[in-house]
Amino acid sequence: ALLLLAALVWVPGGAPACPALCTCYISPPTVSCQANNFSSVPAGLPPGARRLFLQNNVIGALRAGTFGPSTVTLWLYSNNISSIQPGTFRHLPALEELDLGDNPHLRVLAPDTFHGLHRLQALHLYRCRLASLPSGIFRGLRSLQYLYLQENGLLYLQDDLFADLANLSHLFLHGNRLRALSEGVFRGLSSLDRLLLHANRLAAIHRHAFGGLARLTILYLFNNSLVALPGDPLAALPALQFLRLNANP
Repeated sequence: ALLLLAALVWVPGGAPACPALCTCYISPPTVSCQANNFSSVPAGLPPGARRLFLQNNVIGALRAGTFGPSTVTLWLYSNNISSIQPGTFRHLPALEELDLGDNPHLRVLAPDTFHGLHRLQALHLYRCRLASLPSGIFRGLRSLQYLYLQENGLLYLQDDLFADLANLSHLFLHGNRLRALSEGVFRGLSSLDRLLLHANRLAAIHRHAFGGLARLTILYLFNNSLVALPGDPLAALPALQFLRLNANP
């Protein structure tokens, strides 16, 4: 077993060098630098690494050119990230999972932050104190299946924000400050299976807000401020199996 472990770890004089205080593995090519109090992304990341684990540090900024094009999984959750330089993720054609959750200093995202991530399947943006999301932020993310936006400070969602996400199956929006859902807010989400909107401040839902969500099976609307649902917006959900409306007035 010890011989096998040694064969799987990058060692000096073998494959590309591993950054100090990190552990690197050959199969799959992985760099693990979590929980080392790094204030910036360590220099010298092996360019062929497919998995980068940088969570639970105090990284404050992300800069273009830091991550290699082979990156498939990138974990940056639970840091102090407050800024993301334009182009940071632009040349990561293989990226499938990006976790930026639990970065409460992030607060603002540029409209083109995630442009070019055509293979991205999971995007984590929970607990980042985002009050709003710019138009076009999710443009072109046609492979995305899981989007985690819970426990931010989102006040509203504009129409067509998710229009390119035809493959999205799970959308987590609970624990925000949303007050209303407009007619086109979920337009384009033809594959959506699970929509969590509980623990917001919803008082109004447009009667066509859920139009086009023909595959939705789970909808949570509990713990909001809904007195009634005029126009029966739930009638547009033929596949709905689980609905929670408790803890409303």
